[in-house]
Amino acid sequence: MPLQIERLRKSKAWLRCKRKPELAFYMMNLWMRAWHEVPAGSIEDDDDVLADAAMASPHEWESLKGEILHGWERRDGRIWHSAVTDIATDGAAKLRKNKNRTSAARQALAEVRSTPVTDPVTETVPTTVAKPVTKTVTGPEGKGREGKRIEIISSSNDDDASDVAEYAFEAKTIRLLEKDLANWRKAFPHISVEAELWSLDEWAGKKGSQWFTAVSGALAKKERDAVARVNAAQAARAAGGEVRRRSDPRI
Repeated sequence: MPLQIERLRKSKAWLRCKRKPELAFYMMNLWMRAWHEVPAGSIEDDDDVLADAAMASPHEWESLKGEILHGWERRDGRIWHSAVTDIATDGAAKLRKNKNRTSAARQALAEVRSTPVTDPVTETVPTTVAKPVTKTVTGPEGKGREGKRIEIISSSNDDDASDVAEYAFEAKTIRLLEKDLANWRKAFPHISVEAELWSLDEWAGKKGSQWFTAVSGALAKKERDAVARVNAAQAARAAGGEVRRRSDPRI
């Protein structure tokens, strides 16, 4: 039985217990007995039963029962205490609520477990042939290879591309099929394409899905620089001067 301390301290019954402390012992025993009775909050209206429930001797019961039973009501052959009945009613309502909640949870779990496992639905995706993507890197206008318009066609979308790609060059970000690598070698003949790709791979990873265009532009710039060095060397030889070697920045 839950003890509502504040309610008890403010009651007149507890005020009488201050004057006669033995009353508190008998009252508490009756309240606890009534809590476990059916119906809850009541006890059979019989002096022997009540004395036994209060744990009082027959003599003490006869002399104190008027004060002990103060606040109890007699009806239907039993005595009832309104406070104990209220607490028991609230407790029973909470118990039913918890039982209903538990029952609903168990039923929901049983339904989930009893639901048959169906085969996953396989959606058929029609095979579409994408057009080859042409990526254009245009250098500055000029003579020779500097003004050359470079077109690189990615073979990843070609009709004859295999389902499982075998890369001719594969780094962390940059991955090229043999046809792509061959196109870049042809487009940038004055640089070592593979060496430049390895040096650009980490930088290309920061470009996300635009890495192909970014790397193409970077290689085009390196190609222009290489062509400029070649042209400068040829001009120096034609003038009869000494060609001054420039250190390779990659070393």
